[in-house]
Amino acid sequence: MLQHYNERLAELKNRQRQKSNWTASREQLKASLADAKEDLGRLEAWLQEEQRDVDRLKKLSLGGLFYSLIGKKQEKLSEEEAELLQAKLQYDEASDTVSDLEKELADIEASLAPIRYVESDIEAAMREKEKHIYDAHPALASELKLWSDEEAETEADAKELREAVNAGRSVVSSLDRASERLQSARNWGTADMLGGGLLTTMAKHGHIDDARSAIHSAQSSLRRFEKELKDVQRDVGMTIDIGSMMTFADYFFDGFLMDWVVQGRIKDAAESVREKRALIRRIVAELETELGAKDRKLAELRRRQSSLIEQA
Repeated sequence: MLQHYNERLAELKNRQRQKSNWTASREQLKASLADAKEDLGRLEAWLQEEQRDVDRLKKLSLGGLFYSLIGKKQEKLSEEEAELLQAKLQYDEASDTVSDLEKELADIEASLAPIRYVESDIEAAMREKEKHIYDAHPALASELKLWSDEEAETEADAKELREAVNAGRSVVSSLDRASERLQSARNWGTADMLGGGLLTTMAKHGHIDDARSAIHSAQSSLRRFEKELKDVQRDVGMTIDIGSMMTFADYFFDGFLMDWVVQGRIKDAAESVREKRALIRRIVAELETELGAKDRKLAELRRRQSSLIEQA
């Protein structure tokens, strides 16, 4: 009975290879057709120019009169007609090339149409064969279930890691904004101390308010990040040194903003943001490394299952 499934899969795999080859040929044909059309346009312009040259000589034009007076009109006309013929020959050849390429492209598109969804057909055939294996071959099904269970576990780990990575990137983005706002506040604070006046003071406080808003956003992101990290440590078993990360926001919101009018305090705040941003980037990098390992493991587990089903 498995032979029936194997023959079906072999047929579909062959179609998949055909699709890959024809798709590559199609892209190459598209590029060749674009070049051929460009050549055709250039040759058409040349042909029109040569035709105008011949027409001017045949008509009672200043150029025609000049060559008639010196006795070389026929010679010049023959020369222009020869160039016109050359242009026409090259134009016709280019036009035929465009037509040929368009036909070839249409033929490939027609061949690709019936196998456009061959990958979906392969997946369906694999699922059908897998179901048959579970129903009729319990020993093989047991091995397949082991791989399937491990895949599900690894997929769950990857999901937790991906959520943590996204949460960490959100924190970094918020801290980037806070760092920019604090730097602006620091610059305006310097101008304020140098006697910038009321407008400078107002501008500085505007940037401080912007920084406070960015830090508030970072605080919310940090809470979510901490939750995701706890999930990773509990479910994935990955050890992460969080340090004093969650005390960061408290440091800013525990009356500290009231002292930002002092330039030195703005500098301290900016430095603290940079330190926390570096910490979180390091943690995100660790998570990304672990996620990459899980993704590679997933790919290998799926490859093994597919191989087991195909070779059964």
